[in-house]
Amino acid sequence: MKRFIIVILLAIVTSTTLWQARAASKANPIRLLLLDGQSGGPYHDWQLTTAVMKKELQDAGIFSVTVATSPKFGEDFSNFKPEFSKYQAIVLNYDAPDWPADLREQLENYVKNGGGLVIVHASDNSFPDWVAYNQMIGIGGWRNRTEKAGPMWYFKDGKLVSDNVPGPAGEHGNRLPFQVETRAPEHPIMKGLPHVWMHGADELYGTLRGPGQNMTVLATAHSDPANHGTGHDEPMLMVLSYGKGRIFHTTMGHDVAALSCAGFITTFQRGAEWVATGRVTQKVPADFPTAGSESLRVDIAKMDPDFVKGPPPRPDPFETLAYPALFAMKKRADELGIGGVAVVAYFQGDKIQAWSSKMLVIGRMRDEPSDTNKGANLIGIAYAKAVEMADTLKDSGSQVRPAMTGEFGWQGGVIVRGKTGYLIAAFSGGKSEDDVKVSRAGVEQLATGL
Repeated sequence: MKRFIIVILLAIVTSTTLWQARAASKANPIRLLLLDGQSGGPYHDWQLTTAVMKKELQDAGIFSVTVATSPKFGEDFSNFKPEFSKYQAIVLNYDAPDWPADLREQLENYVKNGGGLVIVHASDNSFPDWVAYNQMIGIGGWRNRTEKAGPMWYFKDGKLVSDNVPGPAGEHGNRLPFQVETRAPEHPIMKGLPHVWMHGADELYGTLRGPGQNMTVLATAHSDPANHGTGHDEPMLMVLSYGKGRIFHTTMGHDVAALSCAGFITTFQRGAEWVATGRVTQKVPADFPTAGSESLRVDIAKMDPDFVKGPPPRPDPFETLAYPALFAMKKRADELGIGGVAVVAYFQGDKIQAWSSKMLVIGRMRDEPSDTNKGANLIGIAYAKAVEMADTLKDSGSQVRPAMTGEFGWQGGVIVRGKTGYLIAAFSGGKSEDDVKVSRAGVEQLATGL
């Protein structure tokens, strides 16, 4: 009997405590400041995405959200004085080149002294020259970031690695759905989520660079070379510390379509709670996506006026494969130690009526004239090879007919029959046999999907 009474008392105490915790969360919501005001271009519609993010945070039932819109870079900031200390976390939906020094110092001190910070998508493009900001976000892209900003960071063989290869920071392919893989399953933000889940159509950021200090990567996504990708498992979700402050960084969330993914919403809400409190109380929702299927929240997607127009047209297959093919040619040319001009092209059917083509300069686009050499237009030579192949359906220099005016009859191009038409790659800049090797790398990449 005593044991029975104790069990009842424990149940009453436990239920009362839980009720009080829920009541406290409603009576004392987590105070967030959602800061916007600028983006790098019209492709990031911050006015629309801010409204979506605010709704998503409020839908969690534990946040009170205030929006602050800053002046644009170069405008008067004298009346923009957000009181960061009034909030438990700052959410940045913001991409600008710089801030006034006093405002930078205020945010630094806020986070350093224990304030939370949430970085969403293009917010990691901001402030390339602000040292503390780059430490807070870990990695960022675009706005002329290069290897000087720090190494690239990605997963290789299950481990986070840094890559100091020189080059610009920031790239992405077409907006397609992609799988997200959990890397830190015991972290409060990720606990209980599937190991792999499908994120809705979004920009998959790659080649992000930065100091990567005090950074834990929570999840990655594979950047597919078939979609202009890097071939690496790129960081998608990260947490960092700066002084006493906590930071959650998600590279996802380009537009309303991406923001409407239940996977994004869940990690966004959980990330905001974690940076503000150090814990996560929110349950995993029943509609969280699986490894093979997306999960779209229509009430969010409908906030985009374009939603009723239906999904955008699928990307052209050649457009998807052209740049990976050109970069495969660049890689082969680099291995051979040569430069020049690479061209890839595609036409449907058995006879050319129209084609699509792309070109990449690798090192140089012409040979400069000299006293003994009139120079060479490598772009013209590469396209002449491609045109010859389109007409003859043979590799360039096959001599199945005499070279016509504007052609050269040189080797250095490869043509193959694809599933629905012909795939062409041509290179000019090296010895004929090397040009052929480079071109072959291009058509092999095109053949993976055409």
